[in-house]
Amino acid sequence: MKRIAAYGFVLALLLTLCPLSGRAEASDAPHCRVMVASDLHYIAPALTDGGAYYQRVLNSGDSKFMPYVEEITDAFFEDVLAERPEALILTGDLSFNGAIESHEALIEKLRTLEAAGIPVLVTTGNHDVYNSNAARYRGDSFSHVPAADTESFAALYADFGPGEALSVDGDSLSYVYPLNESTWVLVLDLNTAHDFCSLSADSLRWAEKQLKAAQKSGVQVLAAGHQNLFQHSIFRAGYVFGRSEQLSALFREYEVPLYLSGHLHIQHIQTEDGLTEICSSALCSYPCQYGLLTAGNGAIHYEARQLDMAAWAERNGRSDTIFQDFQAAAGRYMDVHFSSDGGIPDYATAEEYDVMLTYLKALNRAYFAGDLREIQALDPDRTIAGFWDRGGDLTALYVRSVLKELGQTHTFWDYSMKG
Repeated sequence: MKRIAAYGFVLALLLTLCPLSGRAEASDAPHCRVMVASDLHYIAPALTDGGAYYQRVLNSGDSKFMPYVEEITDAFFEDVLAERPEALILTGDLSFNGAIESHEALIEKLRTLEAAGIPVLVTTGNHDVYNSNAARYRGDSFSHVPAADTESFAALYADFGPGEALSVDGDSLSYVYPLNESTWVLVLDLNTAHDFCSLSADSLRWAEKQLKAAQKSGVQVLAAGHQNLFQHSIFRAGYVFGRSEQLSALFREYEVPLYLSGHLHIQHIQTEDGLTEICSSALCSYPCQYGLLTAGNGAIHYEARQLDMAAWAERNGRSDTIFQDFQAAAGRYMDVHFSSDGGIPDYATAEEYDVMLTYLKALNRAYFAGDLREIQALDPDRTIAGFWDRGGDLTALYVRSVLKELGQTHTFWDYSMKG
């Protein structure tokens, strides 16, 4: 049976908060709106002709809806221009395979946002730097192309966060950005050559120094990075970054209420001991969503929003029928990665397995979207769940973990600094 493909998910959210107790009164802090997205996985059009080899790469991967990544990216940036937030945060995996050419093409789009007065804050994802798979795809072959490293990424994205930073870490591309006079954003680079998927000891000390400075200045800090602070799923290795527990302790000590991430591709919100992580789903995967965060008067509200691709297509003269129900198309594309490739497991009959796969696809879509409030209606007496529960393979374990989320939603979040 096909195992769960590289964890895919979708997008969501961001930050800005008013001061907590001991700082300026909440009513004194300005209202603010921030948009956040993760895992764009953008590829420059010049790097692929959509040929046979590229299709094999996509089919062997996860559920990224790469055939329409150009349209998804453009539609999202149109939403950003229409919403005009105080900032846009992109929490890594900006590119499909780290090719410098893809970064350059994406930056041309980001410059349009900056020109409209919308600051863009970026950080690295594991796909963005030191990626040996950076390639150009032509027909039934590929050729390697230059990939970004820390130095080239820093030069390329200097105008998107680090150039306006209050402080930049000497051991990584982490930086502190002043969102407004009462809120700073601590943007973490967790993908250096010497500490991939980790925060180095030196970077941890730098982060503590910034938190102390913020506390002394009466400023609220929010944080963002690509990999995860908490374990949101059955997968931990390669997802939860090194020294996350030490950083969590610092966040609690200095009253950092929120960390924004991506990487898992699922939309998921988790709170542990008063500290919340919002993990945004992948913009390029079903259901192609991003997050909008608003803050003011001592409260924060977050909600995930799906792209309206039909409206985008109408504005841009695209008559392709796929845009009329784009979410359904993206969902079907995701389903392909959850079908059988190894036969029926020994704990199910052929009839049971057919039902199990149908249920798995629906369950998986809901999980990626972050909303499992209605999925129990497909299995009210948990008969199908019982079929899966008999298994001990990875897919059965995955289904078991998702079933624990039934009835929950991770598509909105409210926080009050007054408790």
